[in-house]
Amino acid sequence: RVVALVFYGRREFVSILNHYLKRNLKENGGLLDEVIFAVKTDNRDDIGYVQELVASTPAYSQQTITTEQGKYNWSHWTGSWSVVSEPESIYIKIDDDVIFFDDCTIPALVKRLLEDQQYFAVSANVVNGGAISGVHYHMGVYEPYWPEVKCPPQDSTTTTTGSGSSKKSTWRLSELPEYQGPIDGPPGFRIDGSTPAPYQGHRWLHVSTSQGKAFDPSLFPCSTLGLTVRGPNTTNWAAAAQAHYSLLHHLETSNTSQYRFGIWDFMYERCSINFIAIRGRDILDAFPFPIGDDEEFLTRVRPKELGRRVVVDGAGLVAHFAFTEQRTANNGAALMWTDLLARYRAYA
Repeated sequence: RVVALVFYGRREFVSILNHYLKRNLKENGGLLDEVIFAVKTDNRDDIGYVQELVASTPAYSQQTITTEQGKYNWSHWTGSWSVVSEPESIYIKIDDDVIFFDDCTIPALVKRLLEDQQYFAVSANVVNGGAISGVHYHMGVYEPYWPEVKCPPQDSTTTTTGSGSSKKSTWRLSELPEYQGPIDGPPGFRIDGSTPAPYQGHRWLHVSTSQGKAFDPSLFPCSTLGLTVRGPNTTNWAAAAQAHYSLLHHLETSNTSQYRFGIWDFMYERCSINFIAIRGRDILDAFPFPIGDDEEFLTRVRPKELGRRVVVDGAGLVAHFAFTEQRTANNGAALMWTDLLARYRAYA
């Protein structure tokens, strides 16, 4: 069996993710036998939403995660792994703010895990996915986008908001005007993400090709990214925005092949687990984990103990919306102030 395990807490993201989960159910031609929502929230609206999903879809179920008192600290997300109960099943752990994944993603991860027994786990190829963002930078997938610093007229043909409510919502970036400012960005806008977003629901515009200059990635936020799970890869909201607008750009032009590769082997280095396939028995053999950091344990500690590494399958493209600091930077004037959620919702 193949089971999706969604670490659940936020309706605004899962209302997008749900479209992809349903398409990948076995009853709809996908591989998923079941979707389990590991619920860890006290928000009544969020709880009510997941209850509606479970009531309307037979393949969906939910389990509420509580903090265990005593030896093991489950105060973060580690306790959500307690849902795993079937040693012979493959679990696809999915963060609740995954807002896009290809139809071929789950089949690619499952195939890799079944055919290559030496791998402890297989991660998807995640846009805004920590260390893999640096890989994408060196692959040249980022397009030249800058934020629009002045709010356009309300009757603009492509008005959207972060919440998804708008006069006309579209995901297609080709319907936006081109960016006409300085090639190195709006005056005063820093590429490290320290500049607040200009206004809520703002959009990013593609640099005008009429400027006659070749795209120099070193001028843009993506140049701050490295081959590491820490630092700007998870904190720089501007780099995350450029990553998402670049993906939408490539989706519209049917050019996502730029992201594809075979295997990226982390060689026991830490990597993000936003969307990762793992065998049930490998969780059951080690749970409760001896440390509270499930990402550290599942990508570094346990793989090193067993001599079985974690790899990325480049065929399985996924978009992860935001790490915490990309949402909370500048007192919240960051990634949540873009129109990206509305665009991903329209695309889904």
